Amino acid sequence: MVLFIWSANLEKGRDLEYKKFITKNLNTYKKHMPPGWTLKGIYGAAFNIGPGDVTWIWEMNKYADLDRAREYSDPVLDKLLSDEMDFYVPGSGATAILREVKDWVLVPPKKSKKSKR
Repeated sequence: MVLFIWSANLEKGRDLEYKKFITKNLNTYKKHMPPGWTLKGIYGAAFNIGPGDVTWIWEMNKYADLDRAREYSDPVLDKLLSDEMDFYVPGSGATAILREVKDWVLVPPKKSKKSKR
């Protein structure tokens, strides 16, 4: 399982307008997600604490679903995303991609070379 977490800051004074836009379009977002993506939720920072004003969280079954989304195009979703981007402070977006611990791909540590002293 993979989580895709994206946070951003809203333009000053647009919080209520953004909330109305998201509430109105939430079901449309959910219906038009790229294959393999499930929208888990859209969250607002409580007490202005967090990496951004809003955070979106999606769940994917496979890491490869990220690549599938790159090639995905849906006119309805494209329009929504275009309209949505107008709410954010440019350059404020931050992304994290998390994998379940059981799915981590880890590189074993190098064996240390003992000094010949």
